Amino acid sequence: MSLVDVGSLLKRPRTLWILGLTYLGLTICFGIVITIYDLSIIDETADPEAVRSLLAAMTAEQRRAHFWMTLILDMPYPLAYGGFYVGLALRFFGRWGPMLAIPACLAIPADLVENTVQLFVLAGMENLLWIKSIATPVKLIGFVIASLIALAALGLALVRKFN
Repeated sequence: MSLVDVGSLLKRPRTLWILGLTYLGLTICFGIVITIYDLSIIDETADPEAVRSLLAAMTAEQRRAHFWMTLILDMPYPLAYGGFYVGLALRFFGRWGPMLAIPACLAIPADLVENTVQLFVLAGMENLLWIKSIATPVKLIGFVIASLIALAALGLALVRKFN
């Protein structure tokens, strides 16, 4: 399957609905797990010392819950939000779509790398935190920019629908 084929698939309305609902569902599941286990998540923390402090404050049960949450919810999360964001950019911004999809395309692999490192870190391999210190900022910057582009695309979709 070529990149053109993937782009054509991602911008289909049905695919966008599936990815958007998956993204929403995973986001809700995060909130539930975080609340049940009273988790301080390490996902948005790039500083190795800050992550070590968060880890030190976790109980064994919280570490296990964070590990499984990362494995089950957070590994598919960048594929859901990333695919959704890329699809929106391609669908609603025409020839500018591929360029506007770049932030999401950067966030996806950065988030997957961060999640993989987190799994190792939560299992006790804190010497890998240096990788997270690079992957997390790349993910966050890409995610925020892609989110803003997605909001603009959704706004454009509403304008087009009602005009």
